[in-house]
Amino acid sequence: MSSYRQVSGVRVLGAEHAPFAAGLLREAWGEGGPDAVPVRLAVDPALPEGGHRTDVPERGEIRLVGDPFAGLVYAARALVASATPAGLPVGASAAAPGLPLRNLWTWDHSTNWDTRQLGQQEIGALNPYAKSADAFGADYRRLVDFCSRERIGGIVVYGLLRDAHGGVEAARELCEYANARGVRIIAGVGINAYGGIYFDGRHRYNLATWLRRRPDLAAELPKKVGFDIDEFGDLHFPASEYMMAACPSQPDNLAWHRDAIDWLLDTLPVGGINFETGDYGSCACARCAARAGGERTSWSYEAMRSVYPTLLETARRDGPAGVPLRHLVEVYWDNIFDLDAQQPLADLPDDVAYQYCVNRGFWYDQRDRLTVEHVGRLPHTTNVLRTHAGSQWNRQRHSWVPEMYADMATRSGAAGMRGLTIFAEPSAYHPTNEISYLAYARFSWDPELPWTDFWREEVAPRFGGSAEAEAFRDGAALLDDPSATGAALTAVRGDALAMVAATAGETQRRWLWLAERAARYAHCAG
Repeated sequence: MSSYRQVSGVRVLGAEHAPFAAGLLREAWGEGGPDAVPVRLAVDPALPEGGHRTDVPERGEIRLVGDPFAGLVYAARALVASATPAGLPVGASAAAPGLPLRNLWTWDHSTNWDTRQLGQQEIGALNPYAKSADAFGADYRRLVDFCSRERIGGIVVYGLLRDAHGGVEAARELCEYANARGVRIIAGVGINAYGGIYFDGRHRYNLATWLRRRPDLAAELPKKVGFDIDEFGDLHFPASEYMMAACPSQPDNLAWHRDAIDWLLDTLPVGGINFETGDYGSCACARCAARAGGERTSWSYEAMRSVYPTLLETARRDGPAGVPLRHLVEVYWDNIFDLDAQQPLADLPDDVAYQYCVNRGFWYDQRDRLTVEHVGRLPHTTNVLRTHAGSQWNRQRHSWVPEMYADMATRSGAAGMRGLTIFAEPSAYHPTNEISYLAYARFSWDPELPWTDFWREEVAPRFGGSAEAEAFRDGAALLDDPSATGAALTAVRGDALAMVAATAGETQRRWLWLAERAARYAHCAG
């Protein structure tokens, strides 16, 4: 028979290892008192990031052990969540992530987690920031809180450094807020493209500022600047300084980027860097064309090979809590099975993660090829899957896609991939996004989780039952059907309003979202 331990107050020992975790325990049970239970926080550097152990004996100290960065935060949350009216269950437990590299990918301008803000955008890769300066922190703090609760390790932020939302100070405040909660802020930086290290502003490490000073170092881009994704269509970027690009064959550009990376890591407590050399056009100058040997993509493997050894060496440092920084190198999209094209990358350093993006059509057509044998033939040992699926780039920004994320996580884990990255710019206020993010969080933590368990424990209770959750899923799917008639959408609205009348609280809020969305779509369908 299970035994339980009563807790009427805590005395936290070792709080200096994780002050935020200690605060969670004090908030849950209060601090001190004559019968305060000692809870000791201890660090074990041998644990993987996010790994933790919990020991609740019948008497004496409760002991929480975690890795130096996130594990104690996760352990404290798990202990609080395990409390029942009878007390804390006595016993020991341990947990660790199945996919160690779990990151959410964002652009600052279209990340909308505080839905009250004006100036929201829902698409774009080279956009101005249209919100007020304080919206940046308001949006990203909410996203950090979600990641900390759901054990998601990091957030990639493109546009982290931008004058319009506070520059260095706003970025530093966000990093410190996230680090305390066990979430890495991973700076998205463009190398020779995408604004450089300081995305937007009159700063010496902004790419446009650099190229205005040294126009002789600019890349020769094609007439069309942009790219084509089957699920989205032909995309043109507007002519602006955001799309300026530098020539990767110019040594002065490499030296400037090296100094910029040094400055970034000296200035901000980031958790790592997401490196990208640009996907909207390769330099066509004579030197680059000769080195590329006839590459015909909008990105250049040869450009990657020419810059990354120097930059990755520069970025090889310890970060928050003394643990190594986490760096991701984009290998672009729908090419994970093209081993010949990736040969130029074979000599790049092996102590960073290489991130292969896939679109939804490619995934469904090719996913059976993601095997242990194929992953073993990739040029490097640490490989991450990233997907446009579930985002605006595959016309799915607010779509219901938990099954797809679960499938990607399960197959990635079975094949020996080390992580999965998804877009997470829309708030979890939208229930379609909420359930999709929860599927990502649960299945990336445990790729062997049965779908039936996830549905029973996470989905059904949020909609009033299993049958109700299935009805919501079907109604949400109709929103993505371009052939859906006004009558069909009006019927979804009516069913959703009936559930609004029959429910309350957060369940009601989810059905109200579907009712409003269906009404809007029905109005436009005619």
